[in-house]
Amino acid sequence: MLKGRWLVKRSLLTVLLFLFPLSGGVYAQLVTGRFMTSFYSYQQYDTSNAAKMNLLGYEAMQLNFGAGNYQLHTYILATNDFLTKLPEDPLLRAGNFYFEARNIGKVLDLRLGRQPIFSQVGVSSFDGLSAKANILDDKVSVLAFGGALPPVDERFELNSDLKGNALYGGEAYYSPIYNLKIGGAYIDKLFKPPGYYTYRLTDIHSTPSFGDSIYIDPSAQATQYVSGNVLYYNNKVSGYLRIDYDLNFYDFDRTEFSFRYSPITSLSAEVEYYHREERLPFNSIFSVFDHSGTDEYDFSLNYLFTRHINAFGTFSKVYYSGANSTQFSIGTNIYLFSLTYSHNDGFAGNLNGVNAQFMYPFFQRKLYVIASVSATNYKLLDQTSSPASQLYSGSLGVTYRPIDLFSVNLQGQYYQDPIYKNDFRGYLQVNYYFFKTFGAN
Repeated sequence: MLKGRWLVKRSLLTVLLFLFPLSGGVYAQLVTGRFMTSFYSYQQYDTSNAAKMNLLGYEAMQLNFGAGNYQLHTYILATNDFLTKLPEDPLLRAGNFYFEARNIGKVLDLRLGRQPIFSQVGVSSFDGLSAKANILDDKVSVLAFGGALPPVDERFELNSDLKGNALYGGEAYYSPIYNLKIGGAYIDKLFKPPGYYTYRLTDIHSTPSFGDSIYIDPSAQATQYVSGNVLYYNNKVSGYLRIDYDLNFYDFDRTEFSFRYSPITSLSAEVEYYHREERLPFNSIFSVFDHSGTDEYDFSLNYLFTRHINAFGTFSKVYYSGANSTQFSIGTNIYLFSLTYSHNDGFAGNLNGVNAQFMYPFFQRKLYVIASVSATNYKLLDQTSSPASQLYSGSLGVTYRPIDLFSVNLQGQYYQDPIYKNDFRGYLQVNYYFFKTFGAN
């Protein structure tokens, strides 16, 4: 963990030395960020039902540094398990590490480095370049991106196999009026799993024996999707339609439709429909098997009695190939307390559960106490001779924020079921925020 902390500090120093000359003393230099120190403990069970304790430590840095329209954004994380030593400990990861130039020619934004992409047909991060342009008085927005996928564990280095790990795509939106948006997206992703060594039988017809280890080099897995959507909204009515198409399998991969109506401020109703197919890479071994999609219909109501009291209910029907499932839940939020009852039956089994949550502030909202408990009864319907399983869980946490720039979160979790018996987990996080401006010439 000390090694990870030293690498984070060295990275921070490199960033500062790189960006200080960038501003040229013309603009005020702004530094904002957050340091997070976290510890998470839990029990892990193996196939022999033996348990071992894990204590994970996280040291994270989130930093935004820049001047004018030029900024560097980073999110760097160092991890280490103090009780169960892992081969890669300590590990330094980079969730974000990109340079951004905004409002170039009052039209274009550029990002270079490791960055996240939240596209309609894919969410990922990549090491590369993205460009976004807003034109025609911001009625049209176009985004294009491309680069290499980072290593699976997001370690702070480039992928060693750039050819087999790539991500390209783009999206565009058009808003003819302020409350109507029409969009489309495309993504092409190539992912190559890491190779590994293993053993194979030398002769399956004689006494089993293994030869020398061989290296397995998996082929890259390809996915390619195109998507279109329409969104309309106002105070009383909103509607959304989205359709995804798999260009490798020539199949409509996903269809989503939702409609919300609020005749009065205190009442809203929403109807939703989803059709989902299995998302499989084109050359995956699993793509040769038969797969069927699901159709889901949802209906929900929400009524606001007062600003602090409301009641809600949802009903869902999910259709599988030759089977179906029914799900519903009802509940209420009363000031700082919430209570929910849920029921599922059908293909996935029969489940009844109750969950309660409570939060209360103390000392002028500098200290928050958050507690939750839940009890669930579950039975797999096609095993009528098996008894139902009882599952119980609870958590108790506190958040202490003596000043705006510092907070401490502490939480304990308890879980019990027929497999884990009694399982306790603990979580501690310390946050420090900072904001600094350096004067311009």
